[in-house]
Amino acid sequence: MRDVYERVIEFNQHRDARFLPLKYKLMTSSAFRFFRGSCHLFYQDLLQQQTWQDQTLAWICGDLHIENFGSYKSAQNVVYFDLNDFDEAVLAYPSWDVVRFICSIFLAGNALKLQDHDLKIIAESLLNEYLTALQQGKAFALEQQTLEGLLKKYIKTVAERDPIAFLNLHSQLNEHKQRVLITDQKKYFPINAKSMKQQLITEFQQHLNSQNEQNETQLQVLDVAIRVAGTGSIGLSRYVFLVEQSVQQQYYLYDVKQAQSSSITVPAMLSKQQPLWQSEAERIQTIQNYMQYITPAGLSHFSFQGQSYVVKALQSEQDKIDFKQCIEKPKKFTDACHYLARLMAYAQIRSAGRNGSANIDGLIDFAAHSQVWKTQLLEYAYNYYQQVLHDYAVFCKAYALQQQRDG
Repeated sequence: MRDVYERVIEFNQHRDARFLPLKYKLMTSSAFRFFRGSCHLFYQDLLQQQTWQDQTLAWICGDLHIENFGSYKSAQNVVYFDLNDFDEAVLAYPSWDVVRFICSIFLAGNALKLQDHDLKIIAESLLNEYLTALQQGKAFALEQQTLEGLLKKYIKTVAERDPIAFLNLHSQLNEHKQRVLITDQKKYFPINAKSMKQQLITEFQQHLNSQNEQNETQLQVLDVAIRVAGTGSIGLSRYVFLVEQSVQQQYYLYDVKQAQSSSITVPAMLSKQQPLWQSEAERIQTIQNYMQYITPAGLSHFSFQGQSYVVKALQSEQDKIDFKQCIEKPKKFTDACHYLARLMAYAQIRSAGRNGSANIDGLIDFAAHSQVWKTQLLEYAYNYYQQVLHDYAVFCKAYALQQQRDG
């Protein structure tokens, strides 16, 4: 019998116990949120249950679902929309990203009150969109001028957001007229150990200025707090830094997230293909550089007390498409997601021929022979969607019983 609750607890046992109750509570909020928080279950099951053959190698995001696409700003302050989470990224089979993405379509669509027969049509159309983009063999960027529908409105809204308002939402002036972070005990928490806090500030300031050698203006770290965000990463060490560029009187927020090994358990043959990374943060940053059109401002990796961290400039947290506008609207949902299917293909093309991945012709050939595996993958995605609904119900029941025991 599949003991889903115990598998989740075991996977998370070494994370910060203060925040794990929040993760588990969030995972009970919907089957899709459960899916997002249990990437390890997906791959443990896939290795045992995969029904199709795939010998092509590509760089994959690993945790590809519709909430792991979003907006961000580049160092040049230009807004881009792309894949935006690479914590699980490895060299593996391109179909693994595809099947996880299609599973997320079923789960998100179910939450949006779309019928299964509509979702099967949507899933196949999105797979075809991905295959068409892959066979073109050319990676494009999504630009506001050429977008339509929900995503066009979304990008326009993001571009018009006020960075000062965002800064003031998360920081304030204290009694000494110094800007400090607001620790709301929800997403931002204070660091009580003063010596550790000062060490973080000192070492991160050194890191930032070492990355900023071309700019004569030094950056000063004013404050740091613990940050809790997302679902799958809750319980990992994560910080938000408040940084000042004094000459221009500008302030920035940086997200610094602990990097751990990918939860994708790859077969022995694939394990031998992985590069030897100096750290998990280097793996994440390098693959992100391979797959994204433009990387977020401040992307780098940082070491602290023997752990590696991925660094990037923090922007507005409302950086996801509001899919609630698609409730009971299958066409609107399809129109929004077909851009995501293209981006999945573009990322694989962009990273083709890098460090062991197939070249572009290999990816085109993979797409051209999709009739060999397409039906099996779609069937697997639908069946696994049903399994997630069952696993979610089991997890919620076990969670409720544990809450009763804990009183």
